[in-house]
Order: sequence, then structure tokens, then C-alpha cells
Amino acid sequence: MRIQRKFAAIVAAALFVVASVDAQFLHIGNPDLQLPDMTSGGKPATLTIDGLKNIKGYGFGGENLEIPFTLNGSGATVWLIVYTEGVKSPFTIKGKGPGPYADPENNKPGWHVNAGTNVLVYKSPGQRFDEGENTIVWNGKDMGGNVVKKGAYQVFLAAYDDEATPHIVGSAARQFGSGQTIYIDPKRGHFVNFTGETANMENDWIAAGVDAYDLVNNQSLVDACGDREGCPTGVLSATPLNNDLTEWIGNNRSGGFGWLTRYNYDWETRQMTVHEDWADGMPGAENGVMNLGDVLPGRQYASTTDPEKKIVFATAGVSGTVSKIAAYSVDDGKLLDEWDLTDIFLYDNKGSDRSGGPGTMARRYDGQPDPAGITMSGHHTSVTLRLDYKGNILYMNRNGDGYGDSRVFSEGSFGDLQYGHTEAPAFKYSLYSTKWGWVTNIEAGSNTTQNGFVLGEDGSGLFHFEPKNIPLSWPQYNVIVDEKDGDWDGVYMSIGGFGAEASANDFVPVPEEGALAILGRYPLVHMPYDQKRIMLGDPATAVEEVEGAALPSEFAMSDAYPNPFNPETSINFSLPWEAPVLVEIYNDQGQKVRTLLDDRVNAGEFRVSWDGRDDSGVQVASGMYLYRIQAPNLNVTRKVTLLK
Repeated sequence: MRIQRKFAAIVAAALFVVASVDAQFLHIGNPDLQLPDMTSGGKPATLTIDGLKNIKGYGFGGENLEIPFTLNGSGATVWLIVYTEGVKSPFTIKGKGPGPYADPENNKPGWHVNAGTNVLVYKSPGQRFDEGENTIVWNGKDMGGNVVKKGAYQVFLAAYDDEATPHIVGSAARQFGSGQTIYIDPKRGHFVNFTGETANMENDWIAAGVDAYDLVNNQSLVDACGDREGCPTGVLSATPLNNDLTEWIGNNRSGGFGWLTRYNYDWETRQMTVHEDWADGMPGAENGVMNLGDVLPGRQYASTTDPEKKIVFATAGVSGTVSKIAAYSVDDGKLLDEWDLTDIFLYDNKGSDRSGGPGTMARRYDGQPDPAGITMSGHHTSVTLRLDYKGNILYMNRNGDGYGDSRVFSEGSFGDLQYGHTEAPAFKYSLYSTKWGWVTNIEAGSNTTQNGFVLGEDGSGLFHFEPKNIPLSWPQYNVIVDEKDGDWDGVYMSIGGFGAEASANDFVPVPEEGALAILGRYPLVHMPYDQKRIMLGDPATAVEEVEGAALPSEFAMSDAYPNPFNPETSINFSLPWEAPVLVEIYNDQGQKVRTLLDDRVNAGEFRVSWDGRDDSGVQVASGMYLYRIQAPNLNVTRKVTLLK
């Protein structure tokens, strides 16, 4: 018997009259599981990987390398991943490129290369380990069976408890072509969506009902819009401009145009407050809400900023034939640049051109921008694309590698690879970034087991999330929270289906005849997940994370110690989130002596050391030197003296 729960308010606006739902909308999960089979209330059970240490002294002769680790909290499926250290993007594409369907002879894995180096050396298929002490083994060979040469490598372990009971933390806006974005604040234990709901993740959502969320107070935006036709009263995609997540800039779409606004958000009162003087004097701007007009017409999907929060980038794509990104000044809304992405996202849809993107843009779980670049996905297409913040292509993941692929669906089965919709579903609604340049997205409609996947720093597919104990569901979210073993660390997914499959969910009301069973908001669940990185071999510069340090709230750099020094001095720096960091040494004439660090670094407190040598390994003379660190919101130069 179907149970009618308290969903009337959110279902009333969410029932669509349709003739049928196409059979290719495959669901995942167990039709026998319901909300009472989940857990809720308080903090969730988490999973941590412990005991990993940097590895030195390995011979690189093809012999087995045993890597000990400990799983705390639960058992998990674990993946071992090895990347070459120090290889920078762009990761070029073999063959003609860049058109995603103009290069069919090179549509298989292995085209993510840079200067002839296969950046992804090895990835394991995933193996279940019990809670406690374990050992995972690498045979010292790449995926082609070749012995890996001596060098410096990054070794990753990712652990996901696919057998865990999901923990409900609230209700999140539906992702069906909407581009909705949620922002998770682990410090407050809340998440918010600026088109509607906010949720206290510690509530017991089973007892209270998953419709017991609070609404964001958007009256300031309503007032700012006034009677402007099409002016939206919510923000679809946004980026915080401070570490406390209280000042934001974001976009929405309505009336055939994109809109951009800057505002504050009070987590206690749930109130949005528009900066009504923002973009004053710019075309289309009124009361702090700017109509982007002909610059971004049509279905404007997403926005994000650069890591320095100086430029906001907004997209137009998915409908019509426009595929582009426009860049605006965060400070005053001035149009700075436009990038035409038609060659990448335009596809043949039953004989007519249609834009497949850019659709969603990657951001961290809390909305912070990704220092690795601007990563975007095609809404109806197989492509995932990363650009740098100047518009240059860094990588492009296309059909053929098993991650977000698009295949023709006909007569109840999937066939040949096909770049775009509608014959070949490859829905990608939920693109989020995590550490190390990795991103997550969903696998929606293409199989019956996978909720989503992870792409590595070069766009290579690494692994899939395949939950074993969720109700029958249509994948919508796939968000990793990683706060240095925090209380809310894990991966977040939505549960519940739509259409005919929703009849298996007792929390989706039976629709009226001729209407589609679908919710405006679906339960969001937490599942245990953790990821860790260590170094293998001898990297050129040793960067150590300071053990036991709390997660910093701001960028900072300490004085070098000891100072004066001989033979070595250390410099500590703090990062509130992952960011590109450059640390250099100069002599007193302003000439660069040594680059100590030029890489993306995770959030945390770190120590980098200088041994008094230049980039060629030659010992420098006694005297005064300058050390400089550059990162977002951090540009500091100080003195250090070498004595012999």
C-alpha cells in the first residue's frame, strides 16, 4: 500500500502532465527500501582513512609495493590511484579535436596526455576492505602492464562504504534540467539553495517529514526586481565572496535572459539582502540586479568566480544554438570578456543544431571556486570540459571511457556512442569539485547501478559510486565534503524516483491521472566516504602538512625559522581551502634563485623548506634573501639570512 506523506505543498507545483516517460530514464536502487529503512537525526557515521605515510626507497623495478592503511568507522570499497607528480595541464587530445564528435578514431581512454606523459599511471578497479588495519598492493606497473620508471608520483586512496545505510540530512531542490545548486556549510551543519530551501542537517527528517525544511527569505530580491518582466526572485548558481559564506554573487535565468546579482545571506535569519547599488550604471542593471540581455540569451545555467573572487563567469547554453561564457567584474559588473564555445557544445539533434552546454559549472560543496580551473558539463551531451581562467582548454572528457558516456537508446537497449541528446541520454545535472583538481558528476539514465563518478586532474575517469542500500532513485546529486576528517565528511546523494518508477517510493504521492509523479525536492542523504593522498618517490620540493593543525580560516604565512639559518630553514603557510600556491626565493638584487613550490595545495597548514640551494642544486652564497608566497588573498614577501 502506498503511504501518502506530507508532501502536498511541494508536489502541487511539481506535477507535470505528460503522455509517458521514455524508457531510457533508468533508475538505480532497491524498490523495497523506504525512508524508515534509512537513518536521520544528529551527525552521520563517517569514514576515515588513517595510517598513510609518504613512501621513499621504493625501487621502481616492477616489484609489489605494499601500502598499509586503516579504515575507521566502517569497511569500504577502496580504490588505489597513481598519478605522475609535477605534470601540468593542458592535457592535449590525440587526433583532430577539439570537436567532440569530429574525432571518432580517438574516442577511447588514454587521450589525456601531456608532452607524451600519461599523467594517470594506474587506477585499481576497487576492492572491498573491512574496518581496521589493511594493506593494498600495487604491482609497480601502469595500466598497460609496463614497469613504471623511477620518479615522483602522487598516490591516492579513495574509500566509499557502498553498503552503508544512507543518513537523511534534508530535502534538496529537484535536478531535472533545472541547474539547481546546494551549498553545504559543515561548520553550521546546514545547507541552502537560494531558490528555496534551507535545512538543518541534524534534524530527524524521518520523524518530522522530509518537507519540514525552512524557506530562504528572498523579499529583498523580490523588492529589487520590482515589476521588471522576467526578473527572477531566486539565485540558481552562486559563489561566496568570503570565508564565512555570508556574501555571494550569482545568477539565474528567466524571460529568455540571464540575470546576475550580488547579495548577503544571514544563516540565522535565512534572509538574502541584495546590494542594490551593485553594477550601478552598467547596461541592464537596476537595484543591484543586472539583466545580461543579448550577451547571454536563452538558458543561462551557471556561474562561478576565479579563485581571487575578482571575476564572475556565467554560462549560456543547453537550449538554442548559443554556447558561450561571459566574464564580468565582481566589483562593478562590467563586462570583461566573452568566450564562444560553439565548436565544442553544438551538436546535431535530429537534423537540427542544438547547444548542449555549457551547463553546470563545478564548485566546492560550499560554493567556493575550483582553483584547478572552470570545469563544466554538457546537459544533454557526453562532454566534460575544463578551461583555465583565461579561457584555454585544459582537458576534455568525451565519449568512450565509461564516465558520463552517451549512447543511442533504441528498442529498450543502449547501442552506439552518440554525442548528444535526444536519442542518447547523458544527463549531467550536478558537477562539484573536490581536492586535487578532481570533480564529481552523476550518471543519470544510463544504467541501473551507478549514482555518479569522479574525474581526476586530467579528466580521466577514476571510479563510480554504486550505493547498494538506497531506495529506487534517479541520480541528481553527487557531492563530496572533505573537511580534514570532519563531522560531515562524506558523499551526498538524493534518493527517490519519478514517473512510473516513483510508484516504488512511499514518499512520492500518487499523482492525478495524466500527471507525472515527481517531487519539487527530494531527500538528500549522506554516505561514508574519505580520500587521502601521499607521495611516492622523491619530489623536487618537500611540502609537509603540519599534523594536528586545525583547518585555517584565512590565508597566512609565518616567518622563516630559523632565521638566520644554516643549512636549512622552514616556512609555514595556511590555506582555508585548496588553492594554487607559488613560493619563490630571490637574492637581494631581485633575481630569482629557487622555486620551492608551484602547485595546487589542499586546505590546511603546511611547511616548505629551503636548503640554501638554487634551482640547479648549487649552494648559494651567504647573505640576505627574499622569500615570497603567492596565493589567493595572499601575496607576502619577507627576508631571510643564510650564514655559513
